[in-house]
This record gives sequence, C-alpha cells and structure tokens, in this order.
Amino acid sequence: MAASSPLSRLSLRSSLILCITAIILIVIMFLMAAAYAQAYSWTVQQDHEQALFTEMYLEESILLADRGLSLYDSTLDSRMEEAFLGYLSAYHASEGDISRIDLPAIRDALDSGFRGQLDLYIINESGVIVASTVPGVMYLDFKNYPEFFRSITRIREGDEFVADRVVRSVVNTTEGTVSGQLRKFAFYPTPDHRYLLEMGLVMEGFENQRSELSYVEVTRRIQEMNPSIELIRIFDVNGNLLLERGVNPHTGANQTFIGEIFSTGKDAEILEQDRNRRLHYIYVDLRESSTASDMSLVAEITYTQEPLRKALSQILLYYTLIGFIAIVMGIVMAYVIARFLTTPITEILEDVSRIAQGDLGHTIRSMPNPEFRRLEESINLMIGKIQQFSREIEREKAEIRIAAEIQRTFLPREIPESERFEVAAMNIPAQEVGGDFYDFIPLNERSLGLVIADVAGKGIPAALFMALSRSILRAIATADQRVEETIEESNSLIAADAAAGMFVTLFYCTLDKETGEVSYVNAGHNPPLHYSQKEKRLRTLLPTGMAMGVMPDLSYSVGHLTLETGDILVLYTDGVTEAFNQNDEEFGEGRLMDAAVSSRGMSAGEILDTIYRKVTEFTGGAMQSDDITLVVVRCRR
Repeated sequence: MAASSPLSRLSLRSSLILCITAIILIVIMFLMAAAYAQAYSWTVQQDHEQALFTEMYLEESILLADRGLSLYDSTLDSRMEEAFLGYLSAYHASEGDISRIDLPAIRDALDSGFRGQLDLYIINESGVIVASTVPGVMYLDFKNYPEFFRSITRIREGDEFVADRVVRSVVNTTEGTVSGQLRKFAFYPTPDHRYLLEMGLVMEGFENQRSELSYVEVTRRIQEMNPSIELIRIFDVNGNLLLERGVNPHTGANQTFIGEIFSTGKDAEILEQDRNRRLHYIYVDLRESSTASDMSLVAEITYTQEPLRKALSQILLYYTLIGFIAIVMGIVMAYVIARFLTTPITEILEDVSRIAQGDLGHTIRSMPNPEFRRLEESINLMIGKIQQFSREIEREKAEIRIAAEIQRTFLPREIPESERFEVAAMNIPAQEVGGDFYDFIPLNERSLGLVIADVAGKGIPAALFMALSRSILRAIATADQRVEETIEESNSLIAADAAAGMFVTLFYCTLDKETGEVSYVNAGHNPPLHYSQKEKRLRTLLPTGMAMGVMPDLSYSVGHLTLETGDILVLYTDGVTEAFNQNDEEFGEGRLMDAAVSSRGMSAGEILDTIYRKVTEFTGGAMQSDDITLVVVRCRR
C-alpha cells in the first residue's frame, strides 16, 4: 500500500484552504517580487539619472560662472594695453639692454593709473624671469610649468598684446607653488622677440568680485537638489583647492590623481566600498587660445549611498507590508471560498454516511447549485441501484448457501479404514462455491473406488452438475464393471444431460486393499503423484482421456500401478497448484512435489497437513480463488 501524503490526511475543507492559500501566496509573491524589482530598478535608475543631472548642472554652472569672471577680467585689458606703451618705450630706449631699464621707476609712473599694485616682469627666451619689481620671483623658470611655458613662448614669438585672466601667482621662486595673490597679468613681446614684457596687477576687487561670482552659491543649490551629495570640491590646474562644501571633508586631495585628470581631460570615478560612497571627478575645460593661463577646473563630487540604501529599505518594507496584508486577506478569502464550496459536500457526506450505515431509504438533501444537484441526482440514482443490487446479492448469497450445502452433502462423511492402507482427505471451499468433490466407493470386500473431480463453473449449476456426476459415477461403479467401462458409460450419461460448457475433470481408480494393485483412468484431471519408496522416485499419473461431459461415446485407456510399503498416492485439484501469492505467483506442481517428497515418512494425515501448510505459507494473505481438495493414500506395509 502506498504511503499517504500529509495532504491526504487533511479534511477537504482544510485541503482546499491550503491549496487556495498556496495559489494566492504564489501569485502574491510573484506580483510583489515583480513590483519590488520594478520599484528597485526605478529607484536606482532615478538615483543614477539625478547624479547625471547634478554633474551636468555643476559643469554648466562652472562654465557660466567662468564666463562672468572672464567678462570682469577683460575690463582691465584696454588700460593695461595703454600702459604697455610706456613700458615698450623704455625697452626701445635701452636698445635691448634690460639692465638699463629702471623697472621701479616705470612701475611708479604707470601705477597711478590703476587702483592697485602694479608689478613688472621681463621673461627671456628660456622662460626665466630675468628682471622684476618682485624680488621673490627673480629667476623663476617657467619651463617647470610646461603648458604655461608653451603659451608665453607663443606670445613672445608673436606681435600682439595678450591679456591673461586673473589668476593665482607663484609665491616665490623657492617654493614654486602657484598659490600666491590673485593677479591680472598681461604680456607684450619685444620687437626683437628676445623678451616678453609682463605686467601683474593686484587689486582688492579681485577677491571681492570672485566671491560674488564664485561657485559657493552653485554648490549650495546642487546639494539642496541632491541629498546624496556629501561633499563638493573644486580644484584648479595647479591643484589648488578653490572650494570645499559639505560634510565629512577628506583629509587631503590626491594631487597625482587630479593631475592625471587634467592631463587626460576625461572624467573619472573612485568607489569607496568600505565607506559606502562614490567619488566622481568632472573635468571642466576652460582653456582659451587668447590667454596664457589654463583656467580649467576639476570638480569632485562625493556621493554617499546612504539615502539610496534608506530608500530601497523603505521600498522593501512597504512591499513586505503590502504582501503580508494581501496574504492575510487571501487566507480569509480562501477560508470563505472553501467554506462555501465544502458546505454542500459536507452535507452530502453526512447523507452518504447515513446511507452507508444501512439507511437505504434516506435520500440526499437538495443542493443549491446545478453541479451539486446533478451529484444529488446521481447519488440518489445510485442508491436505487444499490437497493436493487442488494436484493440480487441476497439472492446470490442464498444460492451460494444452497450450493455449499449441496457440496457438503455429497462429500463422504467417513474415511475408509484398512490395516494396510491409510487414507486422508480434505476439501477447503473458496469464497465462491465450486464443484470440487472426492468420494470413496466400496466396490467389494477387497476393492475400494477413489474419486477426485473438479466440475467447471461456480454456484448452484456447478453444485448440481457435481451431484449429477457423482451420482452417475457411484451408481455405475457399484455394478462391478471394469474401470474404463465405468468411466465411458458415465461420460455418455453425463454428456447427455450436460448443458453447454459444462464438463468435469476426474481421476477414478480402484484399489485392491490386499495386493495394493491400482487401476485408474485420468479423465483430463490434474496428474496425481505416486511416490515409490522402493525406487525413491516420484512420478505423475498423466491423463488417459478427455474430460467427462464434453461429448458422448469417448474411449479411455487404463493405467496400472502397485502401492508397496511406504508408497504414497496424492490426488489433488487445481486449487492446490494454481494457488497464487500476493506477487501473482502460483504454487505450481514443483512445490507440490517437493512437499510430498519431504513428508514421505509421515502418516497420510500428516502428509495432507504438510501440503496444505506449504500452500497457505506460500499464499500468505492472498485471497483463495478456488476450492482446495486433497486425497492422500499411504501404504503402511
């Protein structure tokens, strides 16, 4: 028997609730997972797009601010170009000998035209400041600043005035850092292109103006727009930190990394997984061919992943809560649906249980919907048929009882006794009455007739045919005829009265109780077993003719044998050899022979019991499908 599943042990309502809940759970989980995945993807995409917008906005804001600064820086260009006239005149007067030029005097003469401090510089072909009103930068070599050196070389080799932007100046020659005061520089090449004359103007307005046009307000607005921004820093080409706004500032800038960005002119990014943040670097190209200094900047934006993580956590919590509520509602709905569907079934089960207990007059109550009404009609129709079948079964049971009584009536009440031979017999009927029988016919004082037969069919017809066959055979056998004549005449009479398909297999023999001689006819019956103690050999008594009742006027041959001391004769029906076990295997003649040989030293009754025990052990719990009939004859001496 197959093991029952846990679900099969539940009631229908519980099983239905479980199944509907499982379906709802699967659907809800699938929908929630799909919705969560979509929301997750959308949130991440929004965060990415916001970062892109932030970076684009910052770059455009820097460009716009630089345009404003450029306009302010250019307001001094014309005045500085006019000032160069006096500077060039001094160079002409020196006839190219810069040692004859009095730079402080020229500065003092020109300084009155500016609201600030004016300084003068002379740069030779090698890019070295060889004269200046600022002693600290004397002999500063601009080849240490390759981009700037190329720009001033281009200007020196030209013929035009060039105004630079307001930029940071070099502090001094020793340090070489471009982090000094803000100065407005302008350049004019000498006519012989040997030198480049330079002016540097320092004004208080430079700092104030850059505060008004600076990037502070821009970065403030950007941080308000994007809460993921932790820090914004802006660097110039010299690595100077122009602006730092935000929380958790870094300990310092990676000047090498920033320098690489200026060199490549490409944006870059650094992921700090341990700190849960991302650093994005934007290169803003502010180079102008008309100026000497590169005004390009690098903006560093530090993004923290904390707002995104919180947003994703809130989404997960939201969908988990929605899913939980949906599951609870689904369970309630499953219970309501299951109750609605199973209530009629429960009522039907109650009615069917009442009918099963024997109340066949009870009918199924009316059901509310068409499907259950059809079930109601079908069950009520089935009850009617059950009532009809019950009546038929009762008639069949009565018939079986009659047939069984007929069968028991015609079996011998006593087993014949003899000093030389002992006889044992049994008949175990199956659940259905068959037509097996055995008989002992006293022929005279010395001879005994032994019969074992199996009538085709079941029930009363088989029982009546068995009674007919036994009566005819017994009547003819007692007339003291030969064995073959007894069977031939009996066959003709049986065939004359047999209905279509009725026949009987039969083994009939006469036993001389003094000599042990046996004469037999096997009319299509299972071959009996003869064990010879003298020869230590078992042989079968094969059929000597057809089954009786098939057709009249049949001839039968006779077989002969002699039972000596220790010999055994085993007569049986097919209920023995065709007994099946639970694996649908039959007992067979081989096992019967083994049982007979193994018990040869026992009495006839013990041999009979041994064979039957072997059969029952073999079949186990399998149902007996046919009558088991056995007759054992053993020669004592």
